[in-house]
Amino acid sequence: MRGVGTDNASVMVSINNGVYQKLKQEVGNLVLIPCVCHSVQLAVSSTAEMLPRNVEFLISETYSWFSKSSSRQITYRFLFQAINDGADPLKIVQQSNTRWLSIEVAVSRILNQWLELQTHFETSRLQNKCYTAELLYGMYCDVINKLYLVFLKPYLEECQKVNKSFQSSTADPSKLLKDLILLIVGITRRIVVPGYRGDLLTVEVRKYKSPNIYLGHEVEILLTDLKKDNKLSPDNEKVFRNRCENFLFCLADELQRRLPRNVQVLQKVSLIAPEQCLRVVKESIIPLAKELGLTGNIITKIDFQWSKLTTVQWQNVTNTIEFWHEIASYKDASSQIPFQELSDFAMMILVLPWSNADVERAFSMLNNVKTSLRNRLKTNMVNSILTVRAGLKRVKKCCHDYTLPDDVPNQIGTMAAYRSVDQPSTSTAELEADDVDELLL
Repeated sequence: MRGVGTDNASVMVSINNGVYQKLKQEVGNLVLIPCVCHSVQLAVSSTAEMLPRNVEFLISETYSWFSKSSSRQITYRFLFQAINDGADPLKIVQQSNTRWLSIEVAVSRILNQWLELQTHFETSRLQNKCYTAELLYGMYCDVINKLYLVFLKPYLEECQKVNKSFQSSTADPSKLLKDLILLIVGITRRIVVPGYRGDLLTVEVRKYKSPNIYLGHEVEILLTDLKKDNKLSPDNEKVFRNRCENFLFCLADELQRRLPRNVQVLQKVSLIAPEQCLRVVKESIIPLAKELGLTGNIITKIDFQWSKLTTVQWQNVTNTIEFWHEIASYKDASSQIPFQELSDFAMMILVLPWSNADVERAFSMLNNVKTSLRNRLKTNMVNSILTVRAGLKRVKKCCHDYTLPDDVPNQIGTMAAYRSVDQPSTSTAELEADDVDELLL
């Protein structure tokens, strides 16, 4: 066991009786990696309290207005097509109560359709004399609400981008933590005094607050235009700026607080990226090897192999996994593997669990397989179905284009289809009708 990924629950990471501490008693150099997807989600959710409640109300009520009414959707589509030369509108999505980052798509789509939505609610309040439509129309006419959404959009997009990187099964593991650090540094640099030379991952942002915080190009342009047209009073602008600044302070604090405790160790993982490995002058690999508990003899071999890595002309230098696979397969003139210890060390790093996304997907897949109508499925059958699905996904196939081996169709309808190589034959009486039907499917 090299590392353990956790969702940051106290039962997992508690310093006294947490699961990680129990495992560390047997595996002394076990690496703890709190799930970054959960951390970013919780950070943004906590920061959302800095914004006015009407912003979240506007988004949720806009979705509710269209979600259960086909006539409203059709009416809005005709209006949108008339304004946009026949183009169809994108659907307004729902904000999840447990996943506040889901609001990012909703914010983008509402901003892109702001004029059309405002016109739609104006028409609805006059024709239907609906109070909800009148309330929403008033909110869409309030420029402050639009300002908050314009301010939110880039920060939500950046957080969502990092979140999706950690959820991806094809992302480069040597660069994932760098994406998270760049997010924190980018936000912190906007709010601290220019020229600050300290560590932006640990700085107390309120202590080094910049006197003039830049809220973003679109926000500043919109504020300038509104002040020229006398649509925004100085008091309202001051309140708006204070709320946005508090949002940035809180977001930076939350992201810093939720960084992995061993971030200094995890940052060194980027050393195994091809662009780092193949530099003539590069950082030593010894500190990272010590952190992962390697012995002196192995570290000596790794250090020597690390220094001569640039002497070979490697082909796969864009993808980290393919790069180290090539190194592990490389043989010299005597058919020996000259980089054996170094490639084994790199593989040890590549298997670290940077995200719990695959586990979460397994939960969702299980809910799709074992539904209330199929609640009699036994554990073995559920495991078989999940294994088939995971296998098809791994080889990038679908049930529609997967080619069965020649002998498999001949076994359908016979007991051979239900026998395992390592298990004795099962009688027909031991198989339930539901299980047989599922296997045949």
